[in-house]
Amino acid sequence: MNTQTALQVTDFNFYGDNLIALKDNATGEIFTAINSVLRGIGFIDKDQIRKRRDKWINDPVISKGVVKFNIPIQEVVTKNDTTLLDKETYCISQHKLPIALAKINITPKMKQTQPELASKLELYQDKCADVLASVFIDHKSATEINMQPITDALTSITNTLTTLTQTMTFMQQEINSIKETQSNKLTLPKKKYSYWTTKMFPKYQLLTDYFQISYTELYKNLYRELQNIYPDIDLNQEIDDYCYENKLESAYTLDVIEHNLTLRKLFELTVDSLLNKYNLANSYNINTKIPTIFDTEF
Repeated sequence: MNTQTALQVTDFNFYGDNLIALKDNATGEIFTAINSVLRGIGFIDKDQIRKRRDKWINDPVISKGVVKFNIPIQEVVTKNDTTLLDKETYCISQHKLPIALAKINITPKMKQTQPELASKLELYQDKCADVLASVFIDHKSATEINMQPITDALTSITNTLTTLTQTMTFMQQEINSIKETQSNKLTLPKKKYSYWTTKMFPKYQLLTDYFQISYTELYKNLYRELQNIYPDIDLNQEIDDYCYENKLESAYTLDVIEHNLTLRKLFELTVDSLLNKYNLANSYNINTKIPTIFDTEF
């Protein structure tokens, strides 16, 4: 065991116990005062402390990490005055401290008669060496070190919540934008069974029966025939204009034709001409006259 003087000395709090940390500037090794550790664990009797300390000093393995340092300790000189006095103190290195603490057995009797001491000893065995190094290097208390994982976790949670909040805000803005867009593009209710549709339906039925085709196929061919007869008509443009005027994204072609008086008349003429062409007009009187009182001859 050697006596060294080039030391950095600081106190640190280990779960309520005031311990001493030392750093040998020559080697970089970190130590703590043996007596303060034993008192912190709960060994109060001076003889107990001396016996435990002597076991460490004389142990062939542990003794390699035990050094006697002159530590400045504040002592009372007079009633109203204190001064720092150098006191030789046995210290143990952070590397040998876990081995030394492990050799203090926690017996069933100790747990039964001295439960607080047994619990404190377990705490020292688990964490004291790590806290000693961290406290001296980072200048943190044991409480700060013990709280660091919780602090890091809370920071991570806070960052995650911030990100989620920003994402939800962005999504809400997108939803509001979509709602606004949809509200500006109203879906115009389809006029079902209008007078013109009711009038034209029997004509469509005659043509579908004659050609043995579906209504969809019939309408497709009627639109083509309309544009063949009247080349100046552009149905696609008519549909676009209708959608723009009514703020729609799409529309049925028949609705567009019915909505436009000129188109409606030309489309009806196209259908009637086909009925005449295939001799189907007799099955449906195109020129049916609605009876009135004026038909009566007096």
